[in-house]
Amino acid sequence: MSGRGARRLVPYLVVLAVSAVGLAVGAILPALRHPIYPLGLAVRHQVAGWHCAAARLVGLAPSYRGGPGYWPARDADLDGIACEAWPRR
Repeated sequence: MSGRGARRLVPYLVVLAVSAVGLAVGAILPALRHPIYPLGLAVRHQVAGWHCAAARLVGLAPSYRGGPGYWPARDADLDGIACEAWPRR
């Protein structure tokens, strides 16, 4: 790709790069201040807060109250288990 097509693609690539950096910083900065978990686990805990698919992706689902990856907003039935595969009855 050269000329005009490449110039059209540049703004999209810039937005993509800035978004990727923003997501990385958004996950790492809060983790640096987390007093309980080591850095790697703290970053995974922050990522798990986004949604349950992210928690599964980083290996923190299902998670239990008080443990890494547990976010009360992800505990639909309030049983102390967040992002469980099948809700308890």
